[in-house]
Amino acid sequence: MRNIIFISDLHIGDGSGKDDFNQDELFENFFDDWKHLENPELVIVGDGFEILESSTVMNAGLANFWEILKNLNESSINNIINKHPKVLKALQGFPGKIWYVIGNHDYYIYKNDKLKKRLFELFPNMEIVPYYYDEKTKILAVHGNQFDSINRFTEVDGEIVPPLGDFVARYMRLNFDEVIRRSFPENVVKDYDNVRPSLDAFLWFEKLTQMYENGIDLLNTWLDNFINMMKQDEAQNWMRKNYPNMSKLSILFLNRVGGIKLGELMVRTVMQFRKFKKVDYLKRAAMKLLKDPQRLVRYLDGYDDPNHFKQLNIDRLNGLVMGHNHKHAFEVFKIDGDLKFYLNCGAWKPVVERKSKNIFQKYFEIFYAIAKVESNDDFEITTSITNKLKKQEILDFD
Repeated sequence: MRNIIFISDLHIGDGSGKDDFNQDELFENFFDDWKHLENPELVIVGDGFEILESSTVMNAGLANFWEILKNLNESSINNIINKHPKVLKALQGFPGKIWYVIGNHDYYIYKNDKLKKRLFELFPNMEIVPYYYDEKTKILAVHGNQFDSINRFTEVDGEIVPPLGDFVARYMRLNFDEVIRRSFPENVVKDYDNVRPSLDAFLWFEKLTQMYENGIDLLNTWLDNFINMMKQDEAQNWMRKNYPNMSKLSILFLNRVGGIKLGELMVRTVMQFRKFKKVDYLKRAAMKLLKDPQRLVRYLDGYDDPNHFKQLNIDRLNGLVMGHNHKHAFEVFKIDGDLKFYLNCGAWKPVVERKSKNIFQKYFEIFYAIAKVESNDDFEITTSITNKLKKQEILDFD
């Protein structure tokens, strides 16, 4: 028997900024249990280590993405490990193979040889991969940012264009985060980054503005910073490369006179549209991949040579595992008469989710799944959820 363990989106950071990984003891306890399983393997489905919001990346300011990536060194890994010795001990004590699937917050690892070398020194049993595929069970694991238009890499005219989401995170931390840190409690700074889906953060800003009454209009402050961010060279390049036909709309959107109001109008229009079309885009992408695995080729820009995936000759999948959206899920359904599953490993971070117009709920549920694979390659999936909040935190803005 083999036991394949799936976890995702730990976002283990170096203690700076909005790093809120504080589950070191639970992490260690899980590994104490897992190492006693028969033939264990671990698959980290992306964003295991938080590089994007690390101090080394943020200290680089608004430099070009590829310049930042090239200049990173072992200190990015060392700072994280020094902050989390129990994580180091647990990973080093794991007896099986560790498959580290690259996401978007840790993409720097994939393209920086110094970061990879340091991880291999620490964890000789680790392999860093753009996706995980088990030929015996026909289970595929991919982070999921590849299906998120803001957080995926794209190849345009031979150039790999980094995701806008990376630049947004860096710009907002240097600008917007500093504004709200001066006027709001620290938990507000961290919680807005945990609102899911992300668009609901705009309503979250409105409610916080009403609650604190400190003269700071969070929504307009965010929009002002966002519009200024979109005027930067890296954001403009992303827009030109990905949406060349929207240049006129972009100019109108960024207009100094009407930009804020138009930006707010666009945001509110999208928010209203979401009420009528609440779709889990990762589940939708998973169902398409389960029907036709070769569709993944078109989403591998920046991660892998498409020909390599084609050479695997994957014509059928039994299941797909993702992370990225921090929303754990396990669903089984029939596709073309065969049972398939979609599994999302959620995140090791709290999530703030809107339940009604004026009510948000904060929850913190740590999820993992284990595929127990028999000698004949039949398998069953077991899942576990650990609730880290002693009671539900209801945030009522009425």
